[in-house]
Amino acid sequence: MKMIFVANEHLATSLQEALAGYFDQLDTAAVDFCYPDHTTGTRELAKILSDAIAENPAETFVILADAFGSTAYNETQLLLGRTGLTGRAIVVPGMNLPMAIKYYGLKDSVSVGYLHEIQDETMERDAG
Repeated sequence: MKMIFVANEHLATSLQEALAGYFDQLDTAAVDFCYPDHTTGTRELAKILSDAIAENPAETFVILADAFGSTAYNETQLLLGRTGLTGRAIVVPGMNLPMAIKYYGLKDSVSVGYLHEIQDETMERDAG
């Protein structure tokens, strides 16, 4: 499973760099959506997704986003919908270093479906 960080300004790159302090040979990508031209971030994310699919046609994705409703989150969801990858990806908002460590440790041992279950349970617990 490919792990990608998406965030506004430079948070995605910063979090990727912080995660590199915990793992050797980090296999992640980071996309920063910077004002005023967020379309650059969208094109960069599209290329990362396309390249990953070209390398592995069955690739799945765990995408950590800075905040629900942010430009990075919204553009990611729209791009996944346009490319038909929604079912092969999970977008988790509210990224932070402990979350990045957790998901990086899980990414190659669980399915996207399992990650959706965890996310749904967390949302239900937090709502109720």
